[in-house]
Amino acid sequence: MRDLCQRIPTWSKLDNWALELLVEKVLSSHPHPLSVGDALRRVFEAVASGILLSIGPGLLDPCEKDTTDAIMKLTNQEREDITASAQHALRLITFRQIHKVLGMDPLPPPKFNRGSSVIASSRQQTRK
Repeated sequence: MRDLCQRIPTWSKLDNWALELLVEKVLSSHPHPLSVGDALRRVFEAVASGILLSIGPGLLDPCEKDTTDAIMKLTNQEREDITASAQHALRLITFRQIHKVLGMDPLPPPKFNRGSSVIASSRQQTRK
């Protein structure tokens, strides 16, 4: 997530403390440990649902004595842009384009398909 904040200008408006609070609150709300991929998806789902919008619940800072929103310095437009970016990232992940979200080259396709070799060998046996 920090890499995302450094690479994508929209996300750079979210400071490290707010990002850490966001990730901690989203992941601690799940009853079981998550894989890295599922955790990343869950964070994007929370942001895409509008948690950062001004009409949303906000992101309360547990270190402040008074009720303080950790993202109060974000404008409404910045909040909407981050929400839209998270929605776009979810679409990319859903359509197997996570490499674009992570800012890396796509993995090469597998050299062989386990299912096709099993099918091919069973076809050969039935022909004999």
